[in-house]
Amino acid sequence: MLLSRLLRPVARRVLPAAVLCVLAAGVGCSRTRIDTNPPPQYVSPVILDAAAPPGTYAPVERDAAVVLTAATADSPLPANQKRLNVLAVSGGGQFGSFAAGLLNAWSDRGCRPEFDVVTGISSGALIAAVVYAGPKYDPLLARLFTTLETRDIYRYAPVVIHLLRTRALGTTDPLRQLLEETLDEQFLADMRAAHCAGRRLFVGTMNQLTRRPVIWDLGAIASSGHPNARARVLDILVATASISGQAPPVAIDVEVNGQCVREYHVDCGGVIQTFIRFGPEAPRPDPANPATKWLAGSNLYMIGGGKLYKEILTEPPGAIDAVMSNISACLYALFRADVWRLYTLCSVSGMSFNLAVIPEEAYTGEKSTSFDPQIQQALYAVGYDLMARGGDPWRHTPPGAEPGEEDFPRAGYRFTVPPAGATAPEAAVTLPPQAPQSVLLPAPTPEPAPPVRPIVRIRNLNLFPSIWGALTL
Repeated sequence: MLLSRLLRPVARRVLPAAVLCVLAAGVGCSRTRIDTNPPPQYVSPVILDAAAPPGTYAPVERDAAVVLTAATADSPLPANQKRLNVLAVSGGGQFGSFAAGLLNAWSDRGCRPEFDVVTGISSGALIAAVVYAGPKYDPLLARLFTTLETRDIYRYAPVVIHLLRTRALGTTDPLRQLLEETLDEQFLADMRAAHCAGRRLFVGTMNQLTRRPVIWDLGAIASSGHPNARARVLDILVATASISGQAPPVAIDVEVNGQCVREYHVDCGGVIQTFIRFGPEAPRPDPANPATKWLAGSNLYMIGGGKLYKEILTEPPGAIDAVMSNISACLYALFRADVWRLYTLCSVSGMSFNLAVIPEEAYTGEKSTSFDPQIQQALYAVGYDLMARGGDPWRHTPPGAEPGEEDFPRAGYRFTVPPAGATAPEAAVTLPPQAPQSVLLPAPTPEPAPPVRPIVRIRNLNLFPSIWGALTL
């Protein structure tokens, strides 16, 4: 009886390790691959249903977007109202290199605004902090998102040791050391200066116990005058990148009713993908005149750390891959839902909507959480070229508004894919395309994509790339 009681806590921690090892073994045998040349019925913006003649189904998302767009058009700017420039950067691991390239090209063009509000989650939180501190840190932004390797962010040890000691597969100690060396006192001084000027930096984490997002005003914390202000800023930035289960949560002590309470914070990508908040200087709606567009003249710029839709696979995934694939698809859907939420805010407030995501034809590598300088440099170049070539690099419609994005009902099993360039009648069954055509600008002939490699694999019982890599964008 005594032995059973002694072994129970050990078993409670060892059993998850054994389960993960079994899962990893199954994943290691996986042959799931991304299809680089998918069949036309999966990528065409138009697919006609033989059982649904034109007019059978009316669009929903497209009609809503049209109405909301019309409501925003020609919104008059209220007298004496400040125009805001807001930047929201989603998470995405090494896919954040796309955002870094786009933002630095924006600076090089000489027209990147000084953002009044900057927000970010996960790797987007680090991008947001560097952009908030000022354009003089553009070289730092380029270095952070073109040269780092996985070992510069995460450290992995034998799985059982980590699960017994921290209930996680690795640690973010290398990331903490990197931030300690990079975000020095001068960086914090620039953050304080931006906050003093009325600008705001908000980053998101998730409270691991409540499983709800927590939004931090990082500029206010840096300007608090607390002797540990810098350490607190670093704690929050590390927490934004601590994926639950892959790295231990960051313990943050807060005071509640005079008593110290320890909270545990992790990456919030599972609950929000992108968001915005405002400081006290932002315009507010007028209750006496609710029709007034209180943010008319302001601009929202959203940069996604990934594509709008998940890549197409070559074949049905196995059992473990199917679970991971569904989780990943849920995160992509969460990003699109968050984009719609912010698009609606723009429509009712009069703020202009601008969205940039990685073009669907771009090669992004196997997963976002494996940091490969070659992949990062390629994605950085994609973002840089999209902004540097001139023209309008932004999409101005929400997901589902462009041809081929809304999922119409299927009335049968026989379909026709029209020739390329055909327009979609409203009765057509449409599937998510690999790129909303209105987003992409004319581009030079792309380089040949690297050879297709397995999406997931197991190396030396390093379970995170095989299991948790599927959980982020």
